[in-house]
Amino acid sequence: MKRFALFGAMLMLMTSCGEKKSTVVVPADSQKVPVKVVSVESRIYAPFIDVPGTAFADREANLGAALPGRVEKIYFPAGSRVKKGDLLVSLSGELYTEALVEFDAIEKDYERVSRLNEKGSISSQDYDHVKAKYDASKAKVEMMKKNAEIVAPFSGTIVEYLVQEGENYFFNLNLDPGYSSTSGILRLMKLDPIQVEVEINEKDLSSVKNGQKATISFDAIQGTVLNGKISEIRPVLSTLTHTATVKIEVANGNGEIKPGMFAHVKIELPSYESVCVPLDAIYRQPGAPDDYLFIVDNGKVKRIKIDKQYTDGNLVGIKGVNPGTVVVTSGKEKLNDGSLVDIK
Repeated sequence: MKRFALFGAMLMLMTSCGEKKSTVVVPADSQKVPVKVVSVESRIYAPFIDVPGTAFADREANLGAALPGRVEKIYFPAGSRVKKGDLLVSLSGELYTEALVEFDAIEKDYERVSRLNEKGSISSQDYDHVKAKYDASKAKVEMMKKNAEIVAPFSGTIVEYLVQEGENYFFNLNLDPGYSSTSGILRLMKLDPIQVEVEINEKDLSSVKNGQKATISFDAIQGTVLNGKISEIRPVLSTLTHTATVKIEVANGNGEIKPGMFAHVKIELPSYESVCVPLDAIYRQPGAPDDYLFIVDNGKVKRIKIDKQYTDGNLVGIKGVNPGTVVVTSGKEKLNDGSLVDIK
């Protein structure tokens, strides 16, 4: 009898506790996660390629002669700016003098047989023989003159002399890396404009065109940003780096830019309209590669996966979201898909 009484008391106690639990009411506001939000914006984005580069002369040549000889006279010191056609160096002219003496004698014979040929007093065979000797001697004189005088083939700056006055020239090679390695007596460079060479990755190559604008800055010229444009795109890629060499032409009237200088280059690409969000709106789970946004709609959030197009400072360009969409920027770590939110 006592057992039945004890069982009844326990049953009443359990029923009473169950009834109390069922009457507990949780306020609706306590289920909401406090968050901060922003609206997705549309903007015009002007992308660019940021690459390192190196300055090179617009044109360069190691000037020498076809035959060895002694350097007799240097007319301009190193560093001088010269014009096309200027006489730069004279070499020993023994062979040139011999050729001139020989030509003078043959020229007199040619004038004599020409007069006889006009009168019909000489056979065509004899005339042709003398004329051939005259033409050959004249060509030899011109060749020897070129070997005795070094003339500037283009306007530029004499960078250095590889052979000095009184020294013999014997087809010496210039072995400076990155420059012309042909034989010469002096090195002439055209330094205005300057060509800045960069390497463009194959995935970006389709966005680069001749005439495209670029901005260039040099570590050696602090606080200066120069404008340039693409002047040449090499038609082949390196098999090692899978990049193409692109040349950017930069004005250098004051001569501040020197060949070999390191450059920072930004190549401007066509602008386009883009949807962007602040960087702190992007959510990524620890250890996961995917990026997400929490979109707010009627007090709830929906988690969506996104593709990032670019990062520009504190803004991230994205695809698949319309302008005006409200997204969470603060409180993301406490949210799940479908969470209720309290916008602060």
